[in-house]
Amino acid sequence: MTDNPIFAVAAKAEALRAQGADVITLAAGEPQAASSAVVVEAAVAAVRDPATHHYGTAQGDPALRALVATVVSGGTGLPWSAGDVQIALGAKHALFLTVQALMDAGDEVLVAAPGWPGHAEVVTAADGVAVPVAADDEFRISAEALDRCRTPRTRAVILSSPGNPTGAVYPESRLRQIADWAQQHGIWVINDDIYRAFDYTGTYWSILRVAPQLRGRTVVVGGVSKEHAMTGWRIGWLAAPPEIIASARLHVSRTITHVPTVNQRAALAALGDTRTPVEAASCYRRRRALLVDALNGIDGIDCPLPDGGMFAFPDVSGLLRDRGWSSSADLATWLLDTAHLAVVPGEAFNAPGRIRVCFAVDDDTLITAIERLQTALGPAEQESAVRQTEETR
Repeated sequence: MTDNPIFAVAAKAEALRAQGADVITLAAGEPQAASSAVVVEAAVAAVRDPATHHYGTAQGDPALRALVATVVSGGTGLPWSAGDVQIALGAKHALFLTVQALMDAGDEVLVAAPGWPGHAEVVTAADGVAVPVAADDEFRISAEALDRCRTPRTRAVILSSPGNPTGAVYPESRLRQIADWAQQHGIWVINDDIYRAFDYTGTYWSILRVAPQLRGRTVVVGGVSKEHAMTGWRIGWLAAPPEIIASARLHVSRTITHVPTVNQRAALAALGDTRTPVEAASCYRRRRALLVDALNGIDGIDCPLPDGGMFAFPDVSGLLRDRGWSSSADLATWLLDTAHLAVVPGEAFNAPGRIRVCFAVDDDTLITAIERLQTALGPAEQESAVRQTEETR
């Protein structure tokens, strides 16, 4: 049994740091920024409130569930109530609660390839079988590709838009085709909305806004971790039909009892703060362009501009061929050891020949990281145009 390969990269980077190395990590699937003062102050107030010192409800704080329902209603264009929401220990836990409610042992869930390994991991944890579905050249799966992978044991498809690591956003037309396919074959749709706030093209659609008739067979998963820089607080949710909520609530009651109340109070404050996600998206949009331009300036790298999310996902196969590395994993190891720069190899996402590079870091960190890339992989005499650009910005 192996752990998530992204965690392995992070662990090696931390080990080098412990030895005194100045390591820059562009491998994390999280914002570098701290949680906002609004969140921290709400948590401090919650700690001082004796009501948070005792057991809470398995389904989650009613006020938080009501606010989540409002958020999901706005995204899907359909009415949701607090009773339709289950609070979880992060979006990954919400995904697990969903698939364990839907499947018997050996049932199958279709996941995009390339895609985030956590989608397959939660299916495996629920005794299911994750079936990779090959995406097209724009990193989107299609109804045709899904149908080629469908078997009598197929129960659901996990759909993530914007995607991780690709940043792909599904247009309305593709979502409509997938919705028609799912309805025709009685397949559940698990809509992973965790990167919803980071759509740089204005083309994001919830599948339920496109196909409201799927309401009875769709689960919407979300959380505060990415858009509010709260990965460590572990607050996610699922909005779903009653039978899925009932199963999820029972699982939480039998295992963790409930999600920590203080953390739920912090999430409640976060969802009331609409400014932080907008400001983060604006910064990420600019840093996305900066990183992609720099990557495309290195011979052997071809980096598409991601539609959304927090990552660039360049094709480095030309670099591997020209420099003699056998895999993107070898390249990632070399960058960490030589340039003290951590990125995630594409093998972690079922995409050999690529690397994932996070741009959800501050300007100085990103600029220094780009300079290290240019020094390590570009011409030795190359001066950093990035630094010059930033100094005159």
